[in-house]
Formats: sequence, C-alpha cells, structure tokens
Amino acid sequence: MNSMQAMEQEIKDQLLYLENPKLQDHVDNCVFVGAGDSYAAALAAQHVSNNQALCLSPMDVALNPALVGSRTVYFVSVSGNTRANIMAANAVKRCGVRTIAVTAKPASPLAKACGEVIQLKYEGSSTTTAGTISFMATLIACLSIATRLLIPKNINRLFSRASIQAEEAATGLGSGGSNVLLGNGPLFPIAAYGAFKFNEVLGEKALYYSGEEFCHSPIFSVKNSDNILVLGGKKDNSEALDLRLRKEGFNSCYIDFDQGSAVDALIQSTFFVQLLALSIAKTRGVTDCYFLKNKKLLNVSSDFIYG
Repeated sequence: MNSMQAMEQEIKDQLLYLENPKLQDHVDNCVFVGAGDSYAAALAAQHVSNNQALCLSPMDVALNPALVGSRTVYFVSVSGNTRANIMAANAVKRCGVRTIAVTAKPASPLAKACGEVIQLKYEGSSTTTAGTISFMATLIACLSIATRLLIPKNINRLFSRASIQAEEAATGLGSGGSNVLLGNGPLFPIAAYGAFKFNEVLGEKALYYSGEEFCHSPIFSVKNSDNILVLGGKKDNSEALDLRLRKEGFNSCYIDFDQGSAVDALIQSTFFVQLLALSIAKTRGVTDCYFLKNKKLLNVSSDFIYG
C-alpha cells in the first residue's frame, strides 16, 4: 500500500472511529500546547470552548512558562517526540502545575515528561502517510476536554457533503500558483490544517489566514494564478469576500459550513480539506505524499522537530 492509498483508507476509517470515540473529562480553564496538526486541533477547541481553554505554541511556553498561569496544561503530540513540547513540559513542570500528555505513544519522551497521560486510540495505517485520522482523534480529544462534547449523529451526512464540496472545489483549482486558505473563528485552524495537507501531500505552497488578516496585507501578494479557498458561514463576511475576489478576476472558491453546530462545521470542514488534497493528488496520479519523496526537506524537518 502506498502512502496515498493509506491516506484514503484513513480518511474513510474516521467514519468508524467517530461512531464511538473515546471522550475525555471536561476541564475548565485549561491550556493546550502543541505544534503542527496538534496545534490546529487544539486551536479549534479553544475557539468553541467559550473562553475556557487557551492554545499556545510550545516554544512560547518553553521561553515563558508563566503564560500558563495556574491552569492544567495539556501537551498535545501524536508522536510524543516533539522536542519543543518536551522542553515546554519540563519548564512548566518546574512551576508546579498539572501537566498531561495527549499522545498516541504513552511511553514517549513527552509522556514521561508529564505527570499524566491521555492516550489517543485509533486504528491508523501501518504505512506512513499525512495525518488524517490522527488529526481527527486529536481534535475530538481536545474538544471533549474544552467542551461538554456531544458527537453529531449525522457524521455520514457531513462526510457526504464534504465529499461533494471537495470534488467541486478540486475542479475549479488552477495549477502553477500558490494556494491561500481563509477561515474565521473555528474555521481558521481548519484552514491551517488544510494548508498543511497541501504542503505535505502535494508539495505546493499554501498559506492560511483569517479573512480580516488577509485583507490587511497578504491580499497584496495574491496573483491571478493563485487559488483562494474561503471556508465560511453566514455569520461572517467570508462569502462577501469570495464574491468580491471573483468579481475582481481572482480564482476564489467559497465553501459553506454553516449548516449545523460549530462541531458539525469542524468535522465537515476537516473531511473537506482531507478529501480535497486526496482528490487533487488522485487527479494528478500522485502515489506518495510529497513529504516522503523529498528526503532532504524531510531530514531537515525531522532534525529540527525531533532533535
């Protein structure tokens, strides 16, 4: 099985996983610390927590552990090997606060650096691929800690909608330019996660912003060859931004996730960005994720992240 086949299987396996995921006890006034996909999942939880959860990057915490205050701190990392997380956990532990590792590897260095461990349990592929079901498991764990989470009953319908949206979006994307993903509120971290999948799976430059931040400065770097994906709902001005961009001749695509709760939107939009990257890869005949093929960049990434 190649890495694209593994990714496709893991995306489908999320439906089974979401039938009965392991939910965590809700905790008021907590802090999540994570990087990459883990940061995006934790940041999504912050956005729906009614100000009960805070998300920070590990290096910020390592350099200034006082940022966490007296809150319970959850260090989020699927591998449990991220050096910055381990540094941050050791710095925070010296402050006497409660530390909990959220990881798929309960014997990992991060787990050993924390006082407690929450194990992420899911059935992933034995083939290395871009994070999909691992992201969903992390997202659900963080959401259940930050909120009193109820898993939607309409998961299959959310997946079907996302599949249709991904196919429609994929047909409208041009090639040769960069990709810009926009999202406000809880959709901002999903825009980030989507950009990560463009980077890892396709090897394409992808940037992410909130709609407001995009209009302040990054908009001036957009070229006609670029693709702009606007993740949004009726509560913000994202659809209006998409319409204006298209009116001015830019290749913009609006994807509506405003048909249910915030958790519905998070799950559907997660499916969407995963399926979009997969659809583009299949159309182009890609059989392996780009990050696995570019050994030089993979070595730089691994050396810097894991030490």
